Amino acid sequence: MNRICFLISGLSLVGCLCAQIPQRLPEEEAAKHTEMMCRELNIRDTTQRRKIFNMYLHHAYQRQQSNTRMEQLQRMEAANEELKTILTPEQYSRFMNTQINPEPRRPQHPYEALPGPSPAPNIPPEPSMPPQ
Repeated sequence: MNRICFLISGLSLVGCLCAQIPQRLPEEEAAKHTEMMCRELNIRDTTQRRKIFNMYLHHAYQRQQSNTRMEQLQRMEAANEELKTILTPEQYSRFMNTQINPEPRRPQHPYEALPGPSPAPNIPPEPSMPPQ
């Protein structure tokens, strides 16, 4: 009986801790997306940065209100159309190329960078020795 009570209390504690994970604010999310895009596309113009930030902020607020798959796709299409007007044609084509062909991710853990086991080398068998 004590084990069951202990197990239930442990699970409820884990549930409470998981429920308290803070969500990112829309401003933080928009700032992160803006910074990433400006870094990838090498955007230095402050008016462009401000427009991109406002666009991502608007979409982050919409995401908080409702985040169904269909609405998410509609928001992505609207964001791409809006980016066409904000970015230059060269920047927009680079942005679309990075969306389609993202760079390979860097390993997050040091052991991910290690290569896998190498195949066994092709060594011919040793010749047998004649009996003495």
